[in-house]
Amino acid sequence: MSVSEHHASAVDFSCLSMPKAQGLGAVQARLVDRIKRAALQRLHRSPRGERLLLRMYLAGEDATERALLEQLLPQSPSWLERQVEQHLADERRHVAMFAEALQLLGDDGAIRLQPDWLSRRKILRWQRLARRYAAHFEHGLLVPAYATGLCAEQMAERVLSRHCAVIGAGHGLYPLLSRVLNDEKAHVRLCENTLRRIVAPHETVHLAPLLKDIRRVDASFGVTGALAMYLAGWVFGGLGGTAR
Repeated sequence: MSVSEHHASAVDFSCLSMPKAQGLGAVQARLVDRIKRAALQRLHRSPRGERLLLRMYLAGEDATERALLEQLLPQSPSWLERQVEQHLADERRHVAMFAEALQLLGDDGAIRLQPDWLSRRKILRWQRLARRYAAHFEHGLLVPAYATGLCAEQMAERVLSRHCAVIGAGHGLYPLLSRVLNDEKAHVRLCENTLRRIVAPHETVHLAPLLKDIRRVDASFGVTGALAMYLAGWVFGGLGGTAR
């Protein structure tokens, strides 16, 4: 173990793990989960609903790919470039997989969804946080970028885990979603390990509140996003039947 790795292992990086929701936050998290599970069940009642879900995932992967190209790759030190390139390759593969799944459902994927209004507002607030915190770190914006990436990957892991649980292993989309889920879990570990390397021990006092603020932004859109998804379930999911 190198000296830098020894120091990193000795520093408290517990803030990287998702904190357990408590109090009103726990109530909100359970409410959001129940609403989104109901929305998923309804959306899976029709091909239109399933195509919408796939297009939402495709939009998210497109946005991640752009973020990697525009934010992380240009400012990454040489030892990080290969890692970012691999992450980028994963996201491009996900785009191709979701596009292929859409084609199998009768959608050529020619019209790509852009991130919705709520997602764009969330991204803007994350960008403001990044600029505000950058001066506290030797690696500047790279740290907030990876901190935001970590929280986004943790969110993706939560979303895909829920989706896989709702549809079950027998559903036709399960192999695709579970494969992407496994990649997202690897990306969480990648972001965690990167932050342990690029954040100096004396900078962790700023990393913890940064992550807290990033997660607070995400949670602030939770109920609204869940209700919008539930409404989409009624619009695109049809009136009857059960989830497959």
